[in-house]
Amino acid sequence: MKTPPKAPHVKSPMAAIRSSNIVRISLVLFGWLLIIGAIAIGPLPGPGPLILAPIGLAIILKNSLWAKKRYSRFVRGNPEYGRWMDWAMRRKKVTKRPPVPGIKRDIMRLFRRDDIRDDDGKQP
Repeated sequence: MKTPPKAPHVKSPMAAIRSSNIVRISLVLFGWLLIIGAIAIGPLPGPGPLILAPIGLAIILKNSLWAKKRYSRFVRGNPEYGRWMDWAMRRKKVTKRPPVPGIKRDIMRLFRRDDIRDDDGKQP
């Protein structure tokens, strides 16, 4: 008994449109516009930036190889923030909400004074 020949892989019309460079560039620019818009409406009351920023980031990550590389490098260096970003973008590998990252350490690192030293040369 012979097996029937496999049909060639046919792209959907939407996939063919999205593979165009002009469409990809315009989607990346639209994602950046959403992120800038989230920053601009940040002072206004309401959850606007919390909705616009992850949508813009998801659009950029979907269409830009450069952004994917930068995002994966960031997640490797800061896994607790990466889990939150994956959860916010509804990625499949995250099944439940991750614990809140400890930002106290990061804030303390921002305000650390490197010019203060003990007599031994150690930072207090």
